[in-house]
Amino acid sequence: MASTSETGHARNVANLQKLTEQVTVYTLYNPPVDNLKVPYLQTLYTIASAKLNEVEDKLNANKNAITVRQSAFENLKSTATKIINHLEILGLPSGTIDQAKSLNRVIQGGQKKAVTPPEEGKEETNTFQLPDNPTPKWQTILEFYCSC
Repeated sequence: MASTSETGHARNVANLQKLTEQVTVYTLYNPPVDNLKVPYLQTLYTIASAKLNEVEDKLNANKNAITVRQSAFENLKSTATKIINHLEILGLPSGTIDQAKSLNRVIQGGQKKAVTPPEEGKEETNTFQLPDNPTPKWQTILEFYCSC
């Protein structure tokens, strides 16, 4: 998995600042290439520092958005289970309850039947998946619950 740490970029920008300070002090520094001259290095440091701050701001905004999204769906599973329990108490037909339980399993990420152990010599396939966005299924359960 790729690292989400930005320390490498910060270290490179800090090293660029040190390099710029060292060549500024050294009076005999006169490179033949314009891209290596002190004014260009100072401009490059300013741009790199600004971009580093921009990445940090966007990373913090992304973390905040993830936290908000996680807190919005925090009680989703327990609420879906409560709805299923209420539907069972109402004494609805078994087909209706089975349909609601099926939608609940999609939200919870579970399976209807117990998984049988794999045969010898064969690999086990994983079919357990949580939905990327449980909101459409959640809305279906609410519509189903309201129609009963």
